[in-house]
Amino acid sequence: MNLSSVNGSVVLGRQGDNFASAVTKNVIVTALCVSINYINSTLIHTFRKHQVFNTSPRYILFIHLVINDMMQLFLSTLLHVISFTLHTVTVPLCLPLLITAVLTTHNTPLNLGSMAVECYVAICFPLRHGQICTVKRTYILMGLIWLVSASSILPDLFILLATEPLHFFHSKVMCARDLVFRSAYSLKKRDISHIVCLVLVWLTLIYIYLRILCAARGAAVDLKKTRNTILLHGFQLLLCMLTYIRPMFEHSLIHLLPTQQTSIRFVSYIITQILPRFISPAVYGLRDQTFRTYMRRYLLCKAMLVRDTRTTALVKNLIVVLVWLVLSYINGSLVATFFRHQAFYEDSRYILFIHMVINDAVQLTVTVMLFVLSYIFYKINVSFCCFFILVAVFTTRNTPVNLASMAIERYIAICNPLRHPQICTVRRTYIVIGLIWFMCVAPDITDLFVTLATESLSFFHGSVFCLRQNVFKDPVLAYKRQAFDIIYFSCVFLTLVLTYLRIMFAARALSTEKVSAQRARNTILLHGAQLAMCMLSYISPSVEIVLHLIFPGRILEIRYANYLIVYILPRFLSPIIYGVRDKKFRRYLKMHLLSHHCRFRLQKVQDIRDGGF
Repeated sequence: MNLSSVNGSVVLGRQGDNFASAVTKNVIVTALCVSINYINSTLIHTFRKHQVFNTSPRYILFIHLVINDMMQLFLSTLLHVISFTLHTVTVPLCLPLLITAVLTTHNTPLNLGSMAVECYVAICFPLRHGQICTVKRTYILMGLIWLVSASSILPDLFILLATEPLHFFHSKVMCARDLVFRSAYSLKKRDISHIVCLVLVWLTLIYIYLRILCAARGAAVDLKKTRNTILLHGFQLLLCMLTYIRPMFEHSLIHLLPTQQTSIRFVSYIITQILPRFISPAVYGLRDQTFRTYMRRYLLCKAMLVRDTRTTALVKNLIVVLVWLVLSYINGSLVATFFRHQAFYEDSRYILFIHMVINDAVQLTVTVMLFVLSYIFYKINVSFCCFFILVAVFTTRNTPVNLASMAIERYIAICNPLRHPQICTVRRTYIVIGLIWFMCVAPDITDLFVTLATESLSFFHGSVFCLRQNVFKDPVLAYKRQAFDIIYFSCVFLTLVLTYLRIMFAARALSTEKVSAQRARNTILLHGAQLAMCMLSYISPSVEIVLHLIFPGRILEIRYANYLIVYILPRFLSPIIYGVRDKKFRRYLKMHLLSHHCRFRLQKVQDIRDGGF
């Protein structure tokens, strides 16, 4: 980790932040640190509680990675808070914090490389694995990891002692690596050590996993799991190496958004320094079948036996139905506003928008219906369940693809305004809507065909708890679903980023006013928020696990809140924010609501008069 970049950003953030902003940022960082370290401590507790892990080099290296990252996260958070509260600290106090933080940061990629070597030995030399990878040698390897990491930072300490005067060690400084180890030799050595570490670990991973892949093909073993392992270790290493490219990444974003300098650096700190400390060990630990089995026993215990009381179930269903009624009325008003005014019929933008509103209204109705049925009947007929699930899946997939289509339409309208009427015609818009449905229906309708081919006829006459995995049970379908989730998310996200970056550049180039550029940035943020809300359903299982770790006795409340946030609110927020934000649509919507209110008052007056006569 380039700690100078971490704390350097904190210095600038402190100078540009007011008191409320500084408190908010420190609360966010501290809360993340406490939450993530609690989760990681649960991983450690699971390791120590079961003897089966203590004799396996793989799990010993994994838990060493978890402990190391916990230390790094604690120290980076402590330095962040100190930079806001004390600003400067004495050099003797700063040195141990910096040295330990650098050590733990260098340890992570080296630990990943060691885990890759152990995996290589296990697959390519299975008969000798027990003799090569012993517990004793594993602990020796961990000592070597710390020794190699120490060799990258201890020379900085010796250079500091040799070049700085004695009064420097009695002074106070901002606790950043570049401000403490400020010799030109230390700066050059740091860059070289980063490059060497990056290249060696990457070459180790690439070489070892290519060998594993070749060995797996030769032995005719499961290639899919091997490829997933390659991708996972590459992803872990990428997260760890984000700190090396962080200065360049920050500089590029600040150039694009100069007024958001402190926010960019704070978000960059969160992404590069905090989140990888959780994602790297947690994903690896939960992916392993053995570790996941013991983890579930520790987490769930008797949670599956806990059921809502009759009163609680009634309150939850009442809330869901009331929310559905309110949102359905709002979405109905949007649809009525569209169909009552001819001005919207010829605009591809509003056609795509109202298609999204109708699609989300259908999705909301189906999910609420399934929620209520799960409480009333618990199990329903498989044939009915198949229909409801497929409709819910189709409409859920439609929303992000519709967002991408709207993004492309906005890109054409701003970057090619003269050709927009010829490109974005009404006929082509309806063709795009048809393609959206085809793209979202075709991949998931195969689940039904596979189930018809693999399940007996009696299965479709039975009853199940209406979940997708309970109906479409083939393991291949689960892998297919994950693959398409990744493809949809990546394509839509890249579409939004590319089109709206082009929109922002065009707005800045064509307008001398800052208002246009600001609106372009707001549009980018709005569509990013819409996409994030639509994609919450893909990460909701992981969110439930994390929240269950933090609040272990609240599993039912967590699942209910997760359902409201993930499946209900995005269906309302996504179209309503976009519709109300548009000036033209907002004007007609006000007219519709006022006319409806006037008709109601007129009818009430008429009733009173009729009663008087």
